[in-house]
Amino acid sequence: MPTNVSAEYLAAQKKYEEARTLKEKVTALQEMLREAPKHKGAEKLRAELGKRLARMKEELKKEKQRKKGRRSLAVKKQGFQICIIGSPNTGKSTLLKKLTNANPKIAGYPFTTTKPEVGMMESKGALIQVVEIPALERGAADKQAELLSIVMNTDGIIMITRNQDEQDILQRELDEFGIKKPTIYLRYKEEIDKEDIVKFFKLIRVYTKEPGEDADMERALLLKEGATVLDAAKKIHKDFYKNLKFARVWGSSKFPGQRVEKEYKLKDGDIVEFHI
Repeated sequence: MPTNVSAEYLAAQKKYEEARTLKEKVTALQEMLREAPKHKGAEKLRAELGKRLARMKEELKKEKQRKKGRRSLAVKKQGFQICIIGSPNTGKSTLLKKLTNANPKIAGYPFTTTKPEVGMMESKGALIQVVEIPALERGAADKQAELLSIVMNTDGIIMITRNQDEQDILQRELDEFGIKKPTIYLRYKEEIDKEDIVKFFKLIRVYTKEPGEDADMERALLLKEGATVLDAAKKIHKDFYKNLKFARVWGSSKFPGQRVEKEYKLKDGDIVEFHI
């Protein structure tokens, strides 16, 4: 990228990187193209932006047509979502079945999975949505844009490949499509457990209790590391936090049941008692 790009270009680039949908990506790319330098040294940059914009506009057009016609491959997001992607026949369905309540078809031949498979991973009372998409190949940014649109909207990725060459190919496809997500890289038959996944994506599980009652340890709020008492309150109900006065915390607090303010940062395993 040319070093003399404007602040407006960098702002548009940030919007593009943070965009969650194809429509948002297209809008940000159009802005990047408008703000890109016009001198000869930036010709390659403008050409790359133009090519990417044309491809995404075409996919956006196809997406609209799919909504009018056949059933879309889109997956309704439920809370924190992880997408399992990878090369053909690398054990993606096996991992999905191991981690969740899903029961995908598993066979010893490539492309067994023909549509997204969805399951819920339970971890100490918290639920994480896990989506497996059909195998990706070289050229996926052009040929499998609908599948990559699912990956674009997810919160994290688990990529399974047989070797470094396959990983590099899929990573280039993600980069070409503008997807930048925290990613766990696994090799075929490599094991990973739920706790490693939770730690990698920097998630915490927080439990709640009513005053005078025992904590509900069967259900946990799933939050990102650094989340506050106020963030936890918002997770329960969008209006609940407005009336929150303070909370009591068991776990990371200096003593059990310590009264804390709204901005108190919670830790994994904390128990919170809200007072409104």
